Amino acid sequence: DGVGAIEDFAIRLGQHFVEDFAWIEGGRWEIEQYSWNRIETAEGEHDHAFVRNNQETRTTVVQRDGDEVFVVSGLTDLVVLKSTGSEFHGFPRDRYTTLVETDDRILATSVTSRWRYTTTDVDFDAVYAKVRAIQLEAFATTHSLALQQTLFAMGKAVLEAVPEIAEIKFSMPNKHHFLVDLAPFGLDNPNEVFYAADRPYGL
Repeated sequence: DGVGAIEDFAIRLGQHFVEDFAWIEGGRWEIEQYSWNRIETAEGEHDHAFVRNNQETRTTVVQRDGDEVFVVSGLTDLVVLKSTGSEFHGFPRDRYTTLVETDDRILATSVTSRWRYTTTDVDFDAVYAKVRAIQLEAFATTHSLALQQTLFAMGKAVLEAVPEIAEIKFSMPNKHHFLVDLAPFGLDNPNEVFYAADRPYGL
């Protein structure tokens, strides 16, 4: 039947060990799935050469304790960016604060999310695609006053749309893009030229 959804495969692995080995009562199985595409050549798609896709990594953790099975799935390194529709101001400040307040900024982050299923009777591939699409839709359409607000909107949208999911957690560090000071060149910079900071900040 092939491997199928990574959740189904991990469940089958757990079932194999628990049912076929009397001394095993449970365990934990973690799987990461990477996306690969066939390499395009002059003759078309190559039959045995591949290039890894730069999209996110799909993950799952299946834990089994006797007859009980628990599934937590997710994704990592889903890098997203909005060129506008984001602001950040009115936050607490002290003498060490260096971040400039803004009502128009680039919002970029690398999304890691994990969600816990309430059941194993689910089409895991379909739910994964749905959850991913919901997260992207919410990120794109939420006018962001803070990354935390966007994160909350993404999680709320998933929980409202997918009853098979009990909870969802996120890690979304800021990938800051700062305005380049063009004043030394006698030029204005009306939110057009930015540089990407080399370190993420926040969770």
